Amino acid sequence: MNYISVDFHLQYLNSYTLFIQGGLKEDHLAVVNKDNEVVVCLSYDNENPSMEAARLLSMPFEHVYVSLPHQNIIWIPSEVFSLDDLSLYTDYFVHTEVEHIAVKQFSEQGITALYQIEPALQSRWRRLFPNVNIVPHFEAVLHQAWKHQDEAESVLGVYVNDSSADLFLLVHGELRIYNTYEVKTLEDLSYFVLSIMKNFSIEGKYKQILLGGVSLSSVWAERLAFYGEEVKPLVIAGNWHSENEEVTQAIHKFSILEELVVCAS
Repeated sequence: MNYISVDFHLQYLNSYTLFIQGGLKEDHLAVVNKDNEVVVCLSYDNENPSMEAARLLSMPFEHVYVSLPHQNIIWIPSEVFSLDDLSLYTDYFVHTEVEHIAVKQFSEQGITALYQIEPALQSRWRRLFPNVNIVPHFEAVLHQAWKHQDEAESVLGVYVNDSSADLFLLVHGELRIYNTYEVKTLEDLSYFVLSIMKNFSIEGKYKQILLGGVSLSSVWAERLAFYGEEVKPLVIAGNWHSENEEVTQAIHKFSILEELVVCAS
């Protein structure tokens, strides 16, 4: 995807919002105007960005939201977690300094996530945009999942991103597992989907599978249909729109970014 609308004008830069989903190999970038129209939509190699991407990243956007993958994540019941005990968990992380461990509470679920994002990656984005709002990718994904407000017995969430996939399980609306797996083939995906099913004693099929990052017409959706009674899009249609048909079709890849505004507030 490489789209820049003729309606994208530098003189309106302070009215635009820049959204970026950072991946392990590829970044997805969207610029949205005040009317929620996507005026720029790009995907690029983050180690060798295209000229268009490099030019956009050099612009002084005032409103910037970046979603980044986590390195490690630990889930703890909020009722037994205290910030004073943070040092007890350092051995579970790549960077063992307490200051590199971030905390996110999900009050409605009664759980707290301890996670880590590569410090060098965060520093890179803060150098580019000092006012950036950085949100862990899993937070945006879960916010979308809970929007469905589904109390089904077993709901599997799958968000495909480059050569990895975030998989999580909701049982009667409660989060039971959330992990990121290396998924390069359909067989890889099947292995992890079936492993979760076995580990949590789910009989037959998942009642529902929520799929994000790819469309429901993809081969990923076709494979998941074997394991779920129903496969639905994870991302509920939001406010973003475009006059470009290709961008409209690609919004399923980008619209998870719309959730970043809520997460950062």
